Amino acid sequence: MKSVLKNKGTRVVLGIMLILAAAGVTIAWIYYGNINKSVDPRVKQARLMYARYNTYAAGSDFEMILSLLDSIEEVYASVPHYRNSYEMGVIHNNRASILLTLALSDTARQEIRQSYFALAERHLMQGIDYYNGWMALYGNLSEEEIHAIIEKDFSSDSMLIRHDNLSAIIQNRVGELQTARIETLRRLSVSYTNLGIIRRHENQLEEAYEYYAKALELWEENHAAKNNMNILFGEPPEKQSFFRKLFPPDRN
Repeated sequence: MKSVLKNKGTRVVLGIMLILAAAGVTIAWIYYGNINKSVDPRVKQARLMYARYNTYAAGSDFEMILSLLDSIEEVYASVPHYRNSYEMGVIHNNRASILLTLALSDTARQEIRQSYFALAERHLMQGIDYYNGWMALYGNLSEEEIHAIIEKDFSSDSMLIRHDNLSAIIQNRVGELQTARIETLRRLSVSYTNLGIIRRHENQLEEAYEYYAKALELWEENHAAKNNMNILFGEPPEKQSFFRKLFPPDRN
């Protein structure tokens, strides 16, 4: 019975994470729709594909979400600027969340569950590598330094060099990177939370605790990490209002 309750608690937490991810995609899509002309045309198709994420998530169509993420990754990987960007880390982290949800479903057999856990861990580690590599490059740069890098990069691309809106595209990307420097800490926190979930279900409780602690160190308002820490110690998940889920406290 205790095991069932733990699994239920984990699924609740993962469900919240998927809802927040979907909400984030929706908000991003509205935002990008308003500045459509300044979006990098080389990855515009990926932004358009992200608009379908919400529909698939609402219908729990995990197979389509994974296929969608594959297609989005192909777009980003085709442009040198994005091949090692934080966007690639987001893709891997989203894949891991889906795989964890599948692993913790009531119908997953033990051998299938372990396979899902292994795949999820691989994607989490890859995502963390992308995040850390990207932060090492951009984490301590000023806005002017970021602008200089993007201007040099984008201005040398044959697809962009004659674009009428090149300056706006460059400035938009600079803004994205500035925001990403803050958001990437939260994304890393989510990655470590998911690693903790895997370790807890593998009964490696000490390592699970370390991952949850790392997650909260990166983002102290990580409600999923807090709840998983509670589950680890046999305590019930904390209640959180829907408004707080959509608009968490300032992470700055």
